[in-house]
Amino acid sequence: MVRATVERLTEMLAHSWSLSNGAAVEFDHVTPPLFEPVLNAIETVVFIADTDGNLRYVNAAWERLTGFGQSDVGTLTQAYYLHPRDQNRWVRFLDACKRDCESPPVLVLRFLTRDGETMYLEASAQALISGQGRCEGFVGTLSEVGSRVQQEGLKEASHRTVETLINNLPGLVYRCRNNRQWTMEYMSKGCEALTGYPPEDLVNNKQLTYADLILRQDREQVWEHVQASLRESRPFELMYRIRTAQGEVKWVLERGHGNFYTSGELLGVEGFITDITRERHEQLRLRSDGLYDAASGLPTPTLFLDRLKMALAHQASSAAAAVLVLHLDQFENWCESLSADSRERALLNIGRRIESVLDRSDSLCRWARNEFAVLHAGLTGECDASQLAEQIQRALRAPVGDGDDKFLLTTSIGIATGLDKIGAESAENILSVAATAAARAGNLGIGRIQIADMSDAPAA
Repeated sequence: MVRATVERLTEMLAHSWSLSNGAAVEFDHVTPPLFEPVLNAIETVVFIADTDGNLRYVNAAWERLTGFGQSDVGTLTQAYYLHPRDQNRWVRFLDACKRDCESPPVLVLRFLTRDGETMYLEASAQALISGQGRCEGFVGTLSEVGSRVQQEGLKEASHRTVETLINNLPGLVYRCRNNRQWTMEYMSKGCEALTGYPPEDLVNNKQLTYADLILRQDREQVWEHVQASLRESRPFELMYRIRTAQGEVKWVLERGHGNFYTSGELLGVEGFITDITRERHEQLRLRSDGLYDAASGLPTPTLFLDRLKMALAHQASSAAAAVLVLHLDQFENWCESLSADSRERALLNIGRRIESVLDRSDSLCRWARNEFAVLHAGLTGECDASQLAEQIQRALRAPVGDGDDKFLLTTSIGIATGLDKIGAESAENILSVAATAAARAGNLGIGRIQIADMSDAPAA
């Protein structure tokens, strides 16, 4: 409403000057308009300028904003009230107003106050055209927009800070569509250091897709792992291999999540990918030393037992713990039909899914041919351990395997709790009790959970 009123007053001012001055506007002795009291009551500066851009009339808002006297404006040149770097911009702005009378432009300029301070005013103007079609001057408004400019500046600075942080991360930040090509919509500058390709080669599949970089053997498990996480609206974490522009094979760790609309619709996937080749090679070295399982890449039972013994020995100074044994119900049935490579990839996939719901302080190992074991630290009670078991079962619901070799898997889980009174020498007995509970759960039906309290179990 206020803006519309100011625009109407500006039109009336332009009309009154054209009537009073005839074909040509003379600015030597400007007579205030009849409705000047109305103009002086508004907060927006209303002005008339000559063809050179010098102000010849302003309302009272000018004096309130700048400190320059309203009656002195005709004697001042632009150098008094326009920032030196904006004087040419002011002239070009008025020229643009002269060329486009139907849709005159709007421009934010720096003006100077009587005290030499800088202020930001948004200028809008229209040309005063004589009956002969000649421009005789300009009429327009100046609105104070300092707070808006400051907010925009802070927003832009914040954006630059975030962009700088993202581009200096040791990896790449991405946003992509949920399709098998992983069509990238945004990739940070870390893309080139990681993949050897600049972001523009991959965004919108311009030169190649991100899926093209993933080794063929890993593509299906990457797809299945992400889809399982998206279906349950939970974050995902996975490791796989890519081939760079230079032909180098790198191991990468990807952490991400789905970006969902409020209605639940999936808009895309976003996350972070980083190079873990060095760490992976170190893990392979440890595996060759017998500390990690060759098939799943997880700690061996020997290393797992060492960690369990350490946890039992330090129970007094740390949170309680529980041990879970996961029995893969259909493992023997589908394992026989898989090749060695497919079996290794399936076990790797199972291990990664279980790891995706564990805390960093937890430990996981492949305990037997068809069993995994979890050392869950930071236990807050049996309910906490049961919730973890349910999370693991959900993580393993999606089909396991790749290509035509896909199988549904259910898991019977046994949980050993009450470890606070158990010494390190009973580590193997704890696992035996948890495994027995898992077998008992399997006898009750598919995908059951059973809890065994070690305080009730016989001594080893």
